[in-house]
Amino acid sequence: MATSLDMKNTSTLLASALAAALLGTAAPAAAQASVTLSAGYASTSGIDNATNSASADVKNGATFGVAIGLPFDASRELQLLYSQQSTTLSPGGGAAPFDLAIRYLHVGGTVFVDGRVGQGFYAVGGVGVTQFSPGTTGFDNEYKPSMNVGFGYYLPLSDRVALLAEARGYLTFVNSSGGFLCSGGCVVVLKSDAVTQVEARIGLMARF
Repeated sequence: MATSLDMKNTSTLLASALAAALLGTAAPAAAQASVTLSAGYASTSGIDNATNSASADVKNGATFGVAIGLPFDASRELQLLYSQQSTTLSPGGGAAPFDLAIRYLHVGGTVFVDGRVGQGFYAVGGVGVTQFSPGTTGFDNEYKPSMNVGFGYYLPLSDRVALLAEARGYLTFVNSSGGFLCSGGCVVVLKSDAVTQVEARIGLMARF
């Protein structure tokens, strides 16, 4: 009877240990997805006035964004990024400045130098689409392919929360000799081969 009792106790202990091990490995996997909210500041170049061959002026301004991260392996993470800047474009050539929203939707990922997702230095990049949305009549929305590359640093505040500082460069492929951001009634014609943006941002990441 003692032997039977010992075997029963041993089986119970083994079952408990196995359950604890499974729970222990499942918890981190369930806590891998992340959401990052960020705010930053960006400058833009690459848009010209085809009427007088001058550069159109896109005002530097604030940005905001949200990124969703999904685990790929121990040191890499897949990322879906949305970023937006509300700014002002001064086309010149006699045309009045107008509001312009620049929006990015990119799929990419991060690689962490220290080998652990969500901590330390990382490199980031992605590809997707850019929307240029003028806030005035006579100019159409434009959708163009784009890419981004950057680097940053995560400072953990806890197991699931971290601050980040990041710099990114965006390149949008326009390849337009004329008619960019323009419809039939434009006062000036804007053109661009590629629109570039440089952005610095800070944010707060929460992991679930």
